[in-house]
Amino acid sequence: MSESAYDAVYLTVSCAAYTMFLPRLLRLRVAPSGPLLITTAALFWGATAFLFAAPTVYRAVGETTGVPQLATLLVYGSVIVYGGLAQAMALMWTPTERSDTTGARPRIRRQIALYTALAALLAVLFLSAAPTGPETPLTFDVDQAGDPVLLVFLLLYQAGWFAACLYIAAIGRRHLRLVGRDEPRLRRGLLAVTAGTLVCGAYGIAKVIAIAGAASGAYRVDVLSNVVGPMASALGAALIVTGFSYPVLCKWLADRRDYRLLAPLWEAVVRDHAPRHVLSSAAPLLGRFSLGSTGFLLTRRIIEITDAQRSLHPYRTGGPAEAIRGRAGEHGLSGPELRAAEEAAGLLVAVRRAAAGADRDVRPAPAGPGRLATDADARVEREQLVRVARLLGHPAVREAAGASA
Repeated sequence: MSESAYDAVYLTVSCAAYTMFLPRLLRLRVAPSGPLLITTAALFWGATAFLFAAPTVYRAVGETTGVPQLATLLVYGSVIVYGGLAQAMALMWTPTERSDTTGARPRIRRQIALYTALAALLAVLFLSAAPTGPETPLTFDVDQAGDPVLLVFLLLYQAGWFAACLYIAAIGRRHLRLVGRDEPRLRRGLLAVTAGTLVCGAYGIAKVIAIAGAASGAYRVDVLSNVVGPMASALGAALIVTGFSYPVLCKWLADRRDYRLLAPLWEAVVRDHAPRHVLSSAAPLLGRFSLGSTGFLLTRRIIEITDAQRSLHPYRTGGPAEAIRGRAGEHGLSGPELRAAEEAAGLLVAVRRAAAGADRDVRPAPAGPGRLATDADARVEREQLVRVARLLGHPAVREAAGASA
């Protein structure tokens, strides 16, 4: 496999990781927190490791600094620091209903400190050995395995990384038992991260076999170190990056979709009902392409809609719902769809009655926003509001609202 192919693979993985790193760095300036800091740092060191591992960059580092093979230390040191931070990320993760991570803090600090110290030890060993010769981005391990100090350097690095992979995989497997089947995106992400760490562990095994053979002179299987190991690390890293990004991307897409689907309902019961009492809608480009603010925009829209529902309650009548139920079979409405159609018709009539200055009903309004106790309840409410928005133009809803006007 040519060096250009390794450049393409390693730089692609590095760019993907840096792409995830930059938004978190910006968010860290706005809302700093321990978990976000660790996640941001882990992404940086992971991306940096693959950047320096690309043969073109690897050679450029040696030529620029005048220190032969320096990129090896930068790559391996970055990987070890990433390994400690990745273990901390895995330990910090908990389901929403068990969000207290206080008990894990000592282990988090211990793993970060241990792997930072290991990275420092690797630096001392590498600099004391002072390897020479031409830059060998793909064959350094087997070429230098005969040096006792560098052999210790290589074996310590592989042992530290292999232990980190097993640790993270074990935590990922434990997390999978806590995630319900109703969260498929999170389960897929965890599976990808767990599989990726195991593949990266296979990288370590392949490397150690090749290094041991080169150091002892008993056999030579350089292909394990020069081809199998690097490709396993790239594949494992791609799986890990995918595992971390997949749930986030899916959530963003779902939030963006629901934000746009709720637009007709927001316009009908919020903007048209009380235009001077709500914030203006997000600009089209922001609503379509924003990343960090999409969840906020959606939450704000849901709160404004539920507030409008409460304010319109005094103008509600039972006529629209009865009309919908009377023709539910004809229109194929049942279950949540039927309830959403009743709500849509009732809201349309209430908006018209409020605009016409109709008499208000003194019945108390139902509980407002904030009554939802769990994420599951909020998800159910959000899904129902989306159904209401979709059914605003349904023939049965229009007929019922027109008949009750």
